[in-house]
Amino acid sequence: MRPPATITRLRPRQPTPPTALQLATTTSLAPPPAPSRQTQTRSFSRLFPPTPVDPRRRAASTSASNTDWLAWLKKAGPLSVLSGDETPRRALILPGLGSYPHTPQAATPSSIAVWEQASEALLNPDATIGYWTEGMEEFAGMLQGGGGHGMRGWLRGWVEGRSLDELMARADVTAAFILSSSIAILASEQERSGSSSLLPRGTGYLAGHGFVGTLTALVASGRLDLTTGVRLARMYASLPAAPASLPNQRHSTTVLSARHYHSLSSPSQSVPFEDPFGEWGDVQRRKRAMQLILDEVHALQHEWEVEGQGDWAEAAVINSSKVLSVTGTSMAVEQLIDRLQSLTLANPVMEVKMPCPYHTRLMLHAVPKFADTLQRCIFSHAKEGDPVILDPITTRNICGSPEGALLSHLTNQLRWHKTLTRIYSQPSPPVDQFLTVGRGAKGLGVMLRGELKKRPAGAPAISVDEYGVQEAQRAEEGASSRSANTRPVRPVRIPARL
Repeated sequence: MRPPATITRLRPRQPTPPTALQLATTTSLAPPPAPSRQTQTRSFSRLFPPTPVDPRRRAASTSASNTDWLAWLKKAGPLSVLSGDETPRRALILPGLGSYPHTPQAATPSSIAVWEQASEALLNPDATIGYWTEGMEEFAGMLQGGGGHGMRGWLRGWVEGRSLDELMARADVTAAFILSSSIAILASEQERSGSSSLLPRGTGYLAGHGFVGTLTALVASGRLDLTTGVRLARMYASLPAAPASLPNQRHSTTVLSARHYHSLSSPSQSVPFEDPFGEWGDVQRRKRAMQLILDEVHALQHEWEVEGQGDWAEAAVINSSKVLSVTGTSMAVEQLIDRLQSLTLANPVMEVKMPCPYHTRLMLHAVPKFADTLQRCIFSHAKEGDPVILDPITTRNICGSPEGALLSHLTNQLRWHKTLTRIYSQPSPPVDQFLTVGRGAKGLGVMLRGELKKRPAGAPAISVDEYGVQEAQRAEEGASSRSANTRPVRPVRIPARL
């Protein structure tokens, strides 16, 4: 019997590597590489931008899970401080990094102690949370000054004689100033009233604008010590604006104002501002101006994703029913503004020089390191009867550890309008007064007054007043009477409540 034949697999012939001469000849004769399809699409779209789609003919891309604030608000549960207690309360509004900082008009021993403690915290490292003093060398001599009797509270005079551009050029110091200023105002009023609490009597709710405002609310309520709060504010404003792989990426932030009427709607199809809890009529006729703007933002985001060139912008902050801030790469923000203006949906109001593209996905690179920083901080939990601190990202009460709520300010949309609407529309107990802390929160109060005017007829009266602005002149005279050779008051530590 013949044995089976052996099958031999032949190896394919290996090509001979080209010589250096052949390689050089081939390279010199090769045609230039053809541009990619993405590059061609990007260039074509820049030269011949497509006509925007009529917003009335496109279904809304917003939903309850992203930026449809009216639908989201209807599903929100009521706020509650104390069950069964319906005594009207106050709500404190605290400014954030986007607010214009002002030096408090008057000083008291308590407020001076706050400024000294904050100034000292900025110039001393804390390895526990990873805080270091690089970049603060120019302020190091202020702790001692001439003859050892210097300005221990040097931070209080930080904004004097500086323009807004100069202040935002050192946004890290400005962020710490804004937090310290609000706490100093509360400390002054506490000293004058003789209250046992840093918060005004009857305070039921605290809402801070952005990360710095929320951080201020945590310090004011005793859930975080002042020293750590000031350092966190500076660290937040010192985060890298772009990942290391994109060192030249430029970003911008622009405030926009929505129009009541636009060219795509006749007066009978205007954009009304009605009770958000009222019944819906014709969806197309009652489509809000903010909804139209957000639809355009989402449409452009889809185009940027298809092009894949790194352009991106978002509606980072919604301050009211007609005011929002868009943040993103510079080219994307310009393209978005052009689109909204061409549709007469919104007009640019001002450009804000923010240190980072906060509240957008462009800050994803900073999340891991900053999350580790927040985990190292010691926060105390809220106790029964404490004022409610609203998270302006989710508009929910910050009950447990606030690390997650603070971290979300890097990448999530700031829903300031929703937060305030929920306070004055659904709380238990109700709110009869809003207090804007300091002159820096004046703009927030102006927008809030406009929103309160749109409440239905017969709604309970709610006032909006400034707090800590009209201070006693004698306190200012007492502070200015201190001699230059007199040592300042020793800082009074404001620890977190354990």
